[in-house]
Amino acid sequence: MASSSTTPDPRNRDAARERARQLADQHARQDKRSRRLLQFGILALVLVILAVIGVVVAQNRAEQIPEAGPVPASANQWGGTVLTADGIRTGESEVDQRDLGEVPEAPETPDNSAVPPGVEAAGEGEPVPVVIFQDFECVHCADFETENGEALEEAVTSGDITLEYRNLNFLDRATPTQYSSRAAAAAYEVGNQVSTEQYLAFVEEVFSHQGSGGLDDEQLVEIASTHGADIATALEENIWRPMVNVVSQESLANGVSGTPTVFIDGERLGNEAFQDALDEALADQK
Repeated sequence: MASSSTTPDPRNRDAARERARQLADQHARQDKRSRRLLQFGILALVLVILAVIGVVVAQNRAEQIPEAGPVPASANQWGGTVLTADGIRTGESEVDQRDLGEVPEAPETPDNSAVPPGVEAAGEGEPVPVVIFQDFECVHCADFETENGEALEEAVTSGDITLEYRNLNFLDRATPTQYSSRAAAAAYEVGNQVSTEQYLAFVEEVFSHQGSGGLDDEQLVEIASTHGADIATALEENIWRPMVNVVSQESLANGVSGTPTVFIDGERLGNEAFQDALDEALADQK
């Protein structure tokens, strides 16, 4: 019986080759997608590692802050920077340094009737003292600055009031880099170098960034430089951080448990509007 053979249909060979080509293209696309996903994964991992390193570095820096440190020239012994029409008061501290270990612990229940040390009423014929306890990461402090900053500047530059800022670090926990402490330390160094007007402008500009998660040191240095202060070394060496810790703990120990807390002529501001309370105090002083 004779054998027979058939010739393969060229169309089948072409279809097979096309299927093979499509399969190869599909595998190539999958490989490319996998490589891209791997690259993105590696990049994300690197970013996470860098973020963790940044947090660890910041925490280590915070842990290295000594308990005792110098009092800035721009601060009194209670950590307040006092602004007057004639400039920022300097060299008024009765001590050269403060020690956190000597500050009492805060009570479990804050005493809202307490008056922190150094907060006093004006003498006869003197400007009315206004003392503001604030935190640069505090949204309510930023709101207070927005609402009252212009009036405060007018009152202090006219000589009607003295304006004392005590910058606290209550909200360090809100940012991974202890922003409240760093900004408060920056303010001390700014106060060491500039006028009342430039200090107020620095405070206003720093608060304008509130809610952004905190400025880094380079940004604080840049803002300070626009107002005439070189603070890079002070920030890098954490010179004023011990004082920030002292004034914050001392404030807590004396009834200041939130910010802003404001005293006008020695009395704590309650629910009344700041401007109304200030106008009353100024009228009483005349």
